[in-house]
Amino acid sequence: MTRVLIVDDSPDIARLMVKVVEENGHDVVTAINGRQALEVAASEHPDVILLDIMMPGMSGIDVLRHLKASAELKAIPVILVTAMNDDTDVIAGLDQGAQDYVTKPFKREILAARVRSAIRIKQNHDQLVQLNERLKAETAERERMQRELAQAQKLESIGHLAAGIAHEINTPAQYVGDNIRFLKEVLADFEGLLKKLDLLLQAGKQGKITDELLAEVEAAVLEADVDFLTDEVPKAIGQSLEGIDRVANIVRAMKEFSHPGNGGKQAINLNRAIESTLTVSRNEWKYVADLVTDFDPELPPVSCLPGDFNQVILNLVVNGAHAIADVIGENSDSKGTLAIRTRRDEDWVEIQVADTGSGIPEDIRDNIFDHFFTTKEVGKGTGQGLTIARSIVVEKHGGTLSFETQVGRGTKFIIRLPITDASDVDETREPELTEACC
Repeated sequence: MTRVLIVDDSPDIARLMVKVVEENGHDVVTAINGRQALEVAASEHPDVILLDIMMPGMSGIDVLRHLKASAELKAIPVILVTAMNDDTDVIAGLDQGAQDYVTKPFKREILAARVRSAIRIKQNHDQLVQLNERLKAETAERERMQRELAQAQKLESIGHLAAGIAHEINTPAQYVGDNIRFLKEVLADFEGLLKKLDLLLQAGKQGKITDELLAEVEAAVLEADVDFLTDEVPKAIGQSLEGIDRVANIVRAMKEFSHPGNGGKQAINLNRAIESTLTVSRNEWKYVADLVTDFDPELPPVSCLPGDFNQVILNLVVNGAHAIADVIGENSDSKGTLAIRTRRDEDWVEIQVADTGSGIPEDIRDNIFDHFFTTKEVGKGTGQGLTIARSIVVEKHGGTLSFETQVGRGTKFIIRLPITDASDVDETREPELTEACC
């Protein structure tokens, strides 16, 4: 039931107002002065207050001022009760936030109508507050779900990357192992040769070199195939060192790609970050695309969240590789092109990720950044990759993510990030400009 607080120091006027309000189905509480009114309002939280202006001690205007200064009570509509021709107090009260006023003597119907009107206002306000709280809760829940979906998408990406990285490491590790086994066999052959040469040396010192011993040494040299070994051993060592360097580069790229940072933005070398992401994702694109990189060597450091930026590049590279794969089909000897470029445009850094896929059809271009929108088969895409990328670029970095596309020719995604003054970037190694990558 709605509750009305009636504040009046005149018992007769108060009783009359109580009767009118109760007859209209409202619960009533009363106060006979300003201080009591504030105490009752704080404890009862009425839906409407009928407030007499002229009271001894604390006036109705003073009470009104205290009510509107209270975060808990300011939303309660206040109807001023004033004497006829007391326009000055009415104006002052309305300026202080009163909802309405009635004059003494009042008509019962007018008082009842104005109370009903004020109650509707209070109910509408309460509904808006409830809706706002519900909206806040729903927004918080949606943000939580988005974070969980982003994490799930990231874990899915990591799963694919882990398999690809294992393959990338396994290949050099395999030929390093093969070469080491070859060198082990070579060493075994050389041990026999060295023993024969030692016998020849001892016999030479004693002047007892025999034709039989020379024949044995010659046979050992032929068995060891020294000419072949002197040609192949350096190659095996070189290949092994190259394989170890390849594994070291992959491990370094993995470390840089997955480095969580300190939770805040850092000034980083974007070229190096992109290069690391391309290295760890190599297995995602190497079978379908030739990679072309064109990194601006003068690109300034950019303040960003390293892990999130790497995730954006990964999402766009994987999307581009999938788009190219859809065009060339399975078991094809042909490849498309994946081009990554960076450049400075005044106060912005621009990163372009372009593919030679099929392009984006016109009828879905407005939807590609929507949650869960995907053209892939069920189980092959969450529809979150581009959504997450845009959220990271726009909301977390104040940048833009747009695209240019042509059906049958491919798509170019364009990331623009604002440049900030930063000097703490690690620039110990700059990426080289390349026209292709392994």
